[in-house]
Amino acid sequence: MVGYILSGILLLILAALACRRIWETRRLKRLSENMEDYLMGIGGNLPLSLREDTIAQVENAATEMQNRIDVAEERFRQEARRTSALTADISHQLKTPLASLRLYCEMDSSAHCDQQIAQIERMETLISSLLRLEKLCADGYEFTFEEHNIRQMILKDWEQMRSLWPEKTLTVEGEAVIRCDEKWLSEAFRNLIKNACEHTAENGHIRIFMEQTDRFFYCTLEDDGGGADPKDLPHLFDRFYRAKNQSSKGAGLGLAIVKEIIYRHHGQILAQNAKKGLKFTISIPVLDMINK
Repeated sequence: MVGYILSGILLLILAALACRRIWETRRLKRLSENMEDYLMGIGGNLPLSLREDTIAQVENAATEMQNRIDVAEERFRQEARRTSALTADISHQLKTPLASLRLYCEMDSSAHCDQQIAQIERMETLISSLLRLEKLCADGYEFTFEEHNIRQMILKDWEQMRSLWPEKTLTVEGEAVIRCDEKWLSEAFRNLIKNACEHTAENGHIRIFMEQTDRFFYCTLEDDGGGADPKDLPHLFDRFYRAKNQSSKGAGLGLAIVKEIIYRHHGQILAQNAKKGLKFTISIPVLDMINK
C-alpha cells in the first residue's frame, strides 16, 4: 500500500515538473517571438515580469534592453530632425542664387551657356535629392501601407522607363502581394533599375526574382554589368559615394534613398557580386500588424 502511495506521489511530482517545464518553454518561446517582432519593428513593448524566477530575470533584461534601444533611437530621431531642418534651410538659401544664375546664363547666351546651365541643373538635382533623403531619415514623410502587387508595380514602372534604355531587357519572375507604400517602394525599385541600366552594356539584361512566405517578402535584382569592386560593396549605400570606375553623372544619393525606403518598410537590402554582375537582395516582413 505504501509503495502505491509513494509511486503516486512520485508520478505527481514528475507530472508537476513536466508541466512546469512546458510552461517555462512556452514563456521562453513567447519572449523569443516578442523580441523578434520588436527587432523587426512590428511589435509592442516587452512586458515587465513580477515573478521571481530565472526566466523572469531574462524577461526583465530583455525589457531593459528594449528601453535602452528606444532611448537611443529617440535621440537619433531628434538628431535626424535637426539635421533635416538644417539641410532644408541650406537648400532654401541655395535655391534663390541658383535661380538667379540660371537666369543670367540664359540672358548672356555665352559660348559656355549650355555647360553652365547643365551644371546649375545638376546642383538643383543634388539639392533636391539631398533634401529628400534627409527628410526621409527624419521621418518627414507619412507612409501609407496598403496591399499592392509588387510584380505589377515593377512592370508598370518599367513601361514608363524603357524608352530611356530601349536596348535593355528586364525580366520579372515570381509574384508577391504585400502591404507597402506604393509610391515610395516604387521609387526604390525605379532607382535600382536605373542604377542597373546605367552600369550594364547597351544590350544589358536585368533580372528580378521575388517570392513571398508567411512572414517575409524576398526579392533579388541582378544585372550582367560585371559587378563592383569588393572594396566598394560595403559603401554602395553611402551618400555621395562613388566607385572608381563610376560615371560622374548623378548625385550619388540614389542607393542611399533606396536603403532608407526599405528601412522605412522595416526591411533590409544587401549588395553583393553575382556571376555576371551586381546583385541586390531585399527582405521585408509582411505581417498584417505592420501599420507604419
